Amino acid sequence: MGATDPGKAIRLLAVDIDGTLVSEGDLVTPPTRAAMQVAHGRMALVLATGRRYRTARAVLSSLGLALPVVCLGGSLTKGADGRTLDAVAFDPAHIDDLLVLAREHGLALILQRDAHALGGPDFVVDASVPWNGPTESYVRFGGPVGSSDPSIVRSRHEDVLVVGCFGGREELGALEADIAALGRHETVLVPSKKTPGWYLEVIVGGVSKWTALKRYAARIGVAENTICAVGDALNDLPMIRGAGFGVAMGNADPTVKAAAAWTTGRNDEDGVASLIEHLFDF
Repeated sequence: MGATDPGKAIRLLAVDIDGTLVSEGDLVTPPTRAAMQVAHGRMALVLATGRRYRTARAVLSSLGLALPVVCLGGSLTKGADGRTLDAVAFDPAHIDDLLVLAREHGLALILQRDAHALGGPDFVVDASVPWNGPTESYVRFGGPVGSSDPSIVRSRHEDVLVVGCFGGREELGALEADIAALGRHETVLVPSKKTPGWYLEVIVGGVSKWTALKRYAARIGVAENTICAVGDALNDLPMIRGAGFGVAMGNADPTVKAAAAWTTGRNDEDGVASLIEHLFDF
């Protein structure tokens, strides 16, 4: 599908949040909000994000729309009514292995859950090792929706959807290499948008935003080649490569731009609105 294909060829638009839909301060600008509302009247819309559902809902409120959301890198999909459509959790024994590896590197893992459906905290932080500055910043940012646990292995968490870790690029890269050696998980290492330093995201092998989008598209009867996906970061690569029309933001990682069929404007210049205008020529 080429960059000049009309909007009528697209039946589902999947939009990343951070670095894509929102600008600095989680701002959805009026032009982007208006364009998303136009798109909502013409095709299926879904947000596809690494965020937890709680923080994604704040963006939905800013949009003034009730939309389905692919959360936590593809491991959780919520319907427009907040109902859980899909969730892919870790094997608890694999969590234990990841905790051991992280502790060997002196790093604290953060276990992400679906508190919206299950109750309890949104995330649990390993408190058996000292927290670095980025981890402390994340916990402060998360506030009362998170918790810490000094005996996290014995807790046997069976509802963990994403494992995350904050720190410097080199130390997280070393941890990522050890995790890759296990041969079980998907990882992505990206600059952290909300805290200092870098963020390593670990999800169940074979899971991505794209796998979740494909399941959702099948649920609503939309063909994969009629999906448009737009994003900026490395965790957006699978959906940008897989979609019929993959779009990179102007501020996207160079690897993402190279994989995309088209590049729109920056997130702080209403790039999503420009994409929607391109699709519908309004």
